[in-house]
Amino acid sequence: MIASGTIIGRRYRLTDHVSDTPSAEVWRGRDEVLQRPVAVKFVRSGDVPTGAGRLAVTGAVAVYDTLSHEGLAVVVSEWVDAWPLDRVLEQEITLRPTDVVEILTGVAGILADAHALGVPHGSVRPSNVLVADDGTVHLTDFRGRAGGVEPFDPAPDIAGLGIVMASLLSRCRRDSVPPHLIDLMDRLESSDPARVPGLLEFRLALAPLKKTGTGRNTGRWLIAIAALIATVAVASAASKILYGDDVSPDRPGGVQVDG
Repeated sequence: MIASGTIIGRRYRLTDHVSDTPSAEVWRGRDEVLQRPVAVKFVRSGDVPTGAGRLAVTGAVAVYDTLSHEGLAVVVSEWVDAWPLDRVLEQEITLRPTDVVEILTGVAGILADAHALGVPHGSVRPSNVLVADDGTVHLTDFRGRAGGVEPFDPAPDIAGLGIVMASLLSRCRRDSVPPHLIDLMDRLESSDPARVPGLLEFRLALAPLKKTGTGRNTGRWLIAIAALIATVAVASAASKILYGDDVSPDRPGGVQVDG
């Protein structure tokens, strides 16, 4: 039984329910030894995301511990006060191309630093991109290489970057997107490997548009995340009435919440 107050591994006390899906259940918890908040993910199916365990990269959500509880794999991660990008984009928000570039630059930078250490992500998608209310980007659920022995291949991460880019561009007015961004998107989706840009080329292609910006645009993210928080608060209140205090829908956190 997983419930608030449960202590996992004689160390991690569960405090707040975050989400529950067929593949995983996520809680906010507290490390009773180091006295810090953590994210605790109970994995029911799929890969166990432990690739960031030894990855010292800014923006990569760190994995602190892996253990088991009642037959389930448990991953204890850094707690991040941020929201999954897919949830943020569900809000009524219109992005500027500079907003898109800012998020993509953050994700690509984290990937580049990880790749330089020989660590691929393995599951780049909007639900694994976390956005704070000031627009700061984090990347969670690094799969790494199975057993650390598979040949390093950056291609899946670059393809995932294309998925993230498409999601972001879908929230822009079509007539606001400069041609070179559309061309970059087309190249990411190309079936010809020779046309697909590497991470360095991708970041260089983003640089001109980023330089035309006037600094981080926190307003759009604040508005979108405020709307998301309000939605969650209403759903949480309703769930408590129906099911009691131990159930609440998605809340921010440093782990993937949809499995």
